[in-house]
Amino acid sequence: MKKIVLSIVLIVALSCNSNRNSGRFISETDTSFSEEIRSVSAKINANPDDAELYYKRGNTFYFEKKYKDAILDFETAIALNPKQALYHYKCSESLISMDSTNSNKTKEHLVKALEIKPDYPEASYLLAKYYLARQEYDKSIGLLKSLTNQMDFSDDAYVLMSIAFKEQKDTASAQKVIENALLKNPENFNAVMQKTLFLYQSNDPTTEQWASKAVRMNEFSDEALYTYALLMQKKEKYAIAIEYYDRAIKVNPNHILAHYNIAVIQSLFENYEESIDWCNKTLDLQSTNANAHCLIGFNQEKLGNKKAALQSYKTALSLDPNLTLAKEGIQSIN
Repeated sequence: MKKIVLSIVLIVALSCNSNRNSGRFISETDTSFSEEIRSVSAKINANPDDAELYYKRGNTFYFEKKYKDAILDFETAIALNPKQALYHYKCSESLISMDSTNSNKTKEHLVKALEIKPDYPEASYLLAKYYLARQEYDKSIGLLKSLTNQMDFSDDAYVLMSIAFKEQKDTASAQKVIENALLKNPENFNAVMQKTLFLYQSNDPTTEQWASKAVRMNEFSDEALYTYALLMQKKEKYAIAIEYYDRAIKVNPNHILAHYNIAVIQSLFENYEESIDWCNKTLDLQSTNANAHCLIGFNQEKLGNKKAALQSYKTALSLDPNLTLAKEGIQSIN
């Protein structure tokens, strides 16, 4: 009889243990983790079935940019409370932040979040971005349209919708979306930038006005500074162009095209050695930039260094066999 009772107790105990969560254990004394993580871990260790505690620790990991750790905790929170939309949203956000290749998992959590809470603009916006990245344009646009009346998401929704149309080569629809965005909010910087780019591509005389407005709206946007510089270069206002390329580089030292375009301008003014220096700065950022190698070849040729020029032209062609200027450069030397 005692053996039977003991067996029953043992089975019950094992059954209870099997229902407990299998969340990650972190000792509150483990100094390899931050003080905030240790603090929440102490609470988890005392209450291991509290989903909200795992969410809080996952959120802390997320802001520490430790996305894998965050996902583990969000998944535990979901296992404990699968009906909490926020947990699914944060899990998908972490997957996207770590550039996860598990895109289906990202989508599943976002779809689940919206099933639980249909009026969840953050989840709708993130799912729209997901669909856009996957080139599922109709699904993305459908979600974005529903967000254009959401005050906190309207500006970004319009711009993403414009990009979705642009990627489908539907320029007319893309432009119409941007015009609607600017009617709703004339101070929508991203919409101003998109309009500027549309105007630039069509050689519209008002492009400078809009490009200047973008710079005034955000003087620390390397995109705005670069676009204005590009327009000045196109108008042969080279001193202004260099000034704005330089400003773009100060904001974003890794701006490859700003470096390269300064090299082009210096070469136009026969500052060949300075142009080579800027080409080399471009190649420091992108060693496979065929145009920079080709421009070095041109500069070396002008300096009378035909052997070095030939080598640069050949390097350019090895990177881009269709680069006409490099082919012409080799012919001019031979």
